[in-house]
Amino acid sequence: MENTVCLTELQEGERGRVLSVAPELCAELARLGLIPGTEIVCLRRCPLGDPTVYWFRGSMIALRAGAAGKILVRRECASFTPASDVSKKVGNE
Repeated sequence: MENTVCLTELQEGERGRVLSVAPELCAELARLGLIPGTEIVCLRRCPLGDPTVYWFRGSMIALRAGAAGKILVRRECASFTPASDVSKKVGNE
């Protein structure tokens, strides 16, 4: 499995670490805290596949495939368990 992928290629429950964001999205997503080095998790795809809900820095965001396809991530090994991981991370922030 290739470790460097577009954000759209993460499956539900998969973690990634942001490597780069396209220049046209960089400023807007940086204001939300989505910068290189940020851990991000694919939480859920909408029934028709777009948008997709992602979790990072204690927040959830829905991104359309057009935007998510412009974010490059490195897949992380551990899977995400929302009930335990979110409560732990939200409680620690």
